[in-house]
Amino acid sequence: MSETPIIQIKNLSKSYGSKLVLKHLSLDIYPRQVLGYIGPNGAGKSTTVKILTGLIPDFEGEVLVNGISMAHDPQEIKKLIGYVPENAEIYDVLTPMEYLDFIGKLYGMEEGPLDDRARKLLVAFGLGDNTDDRMDTFSKGMKQKVLLIAGIIHNPQIIILDEPLSVLMPTR
Repeated sequence: MSETPIIQIKNLSKSYGSKLVLKHLSLDIYPRQVLGYIGPNGAGKSTTVKILTGLIPDFEGEVLVNGISMAHDPQEIKKLIGYVPENAEIYDVLTPMEYLDFIGKLYGMEEGPLDDRARKLLVAFGLGDNTDDRMDTFSKGMKQKVLLIAGIIHNPQIIILDEPLSVLMPTR
């Protein structure tokens, strides 16, 4: 490919005590590329994702996102990424609109565009009739949909999904 990679991982290594979970991983990911990262339990998949999202700051090697070094400016990188973790906690005493307003404001979104985008995404995900219901009444699948929306609410350049469909049921 002639394009510049949007994510560059060079010789990434990570240990937990004496256990090496990542050993010299190198990978280039290009714009518009969809990548599945698979392997057995304990292979380092979640560790890699957590490094890419800035949740694990101590690692060896180099991680560049859009040319920005994770080691030097993780906050700038976090603005570029939408992340949906496998097991996320949600403030379920809030409504989806309240929760998405909170998340959007963390990304610096303005009130009007944030409200409009949240409502459109909730409708698109089949939650248009639940915008003002407390999420403690939601099924796991409904909560997962809200988490997916939270991961894309700020229109990120990169979306990282860590088993996002594990609790969703197919719909007709």
